Amino acid sequence: MTRPLSPQDDPTAQIVFQPIVDLASWSVVGFEALARFRDGTAPLVRLADAEAAGRREWLELHLIELAVKEAAPLPAGLFITLNASGTTMLHAQLPPLLAASDRPWGMELFEGETPADLTVIRELITRLGGQLLVDDAGAAQADEARIATLRPDVVKIDRALFWELRSDPGARERLRPLVAAARDAQASLLVEGVSEPDHVDLAREIGADLAQGFHLGKPVPAAEMAEALRALRRSIGVDAAGL
Repeated sequence: MTRPLSPQDDPTAQIVFQPIVDLASWSVVGFEALARFRDGTAPLVRLADAEAAGRREWLELHLIELAVKEAAPLPAGLFITLNASGTTMLHAQLPPLLAASDRPWGMELFEGETPADLTVIRELITRLGGQLLVDDAGAAQADEARIATLRPDVVKIDRALFWELRSDPGARERLRPLVAAARDAQASLLVEGVSEPDHVDLAREIGADLAQGFHLGKPVPAAEMAEALRALRRSIGVDAAGL
């Protein structure tokens, strides 16, 4: 038996959204939904605490439910991506939460280990009509083997690996098989951590299709996104639908 989700799953949780930019069209095409907690707890710490208490799936489902609801003020038609562990992606309560979304969506698979069957995850997300993303490729278990098995729609390069490209010659060697696996899977390549102007050129240099980071927009509540996107267009010329 499952029980209904409610704010009691974590009453301090809130959702902010960070723009995702298409580097070819130089426009915002979607947003990643990110959890924040009003008591100041870091999201990874809260998730670890929930996992230790046997409640990680419930917390992740609660955050997904919040994100789908709070995405309403975002520009119509642009997608949102939602983060979850493998076992949460296979939870029976996930499909109805995603069905409530009135916009395209994608699920980002957490980079850590998972007992969930990756092939089943791929089949489920396809059946539900969404996109599957490998999050933080280059960190933890998010390696080329996971990309080859999942054949995701989008591979997100971990920001720490991306930042190392300028200073560590070995970083490009670590990046190369990830990019090759993404291309073999016909997945788009998304770079995280684009926080400075020259990072845009670096992202394009390595063949990224999409990017996100503070230079391309900080995470803000959906109600503040329209003004944030107008400011982004004034500052660096990035466009977005509905402005």
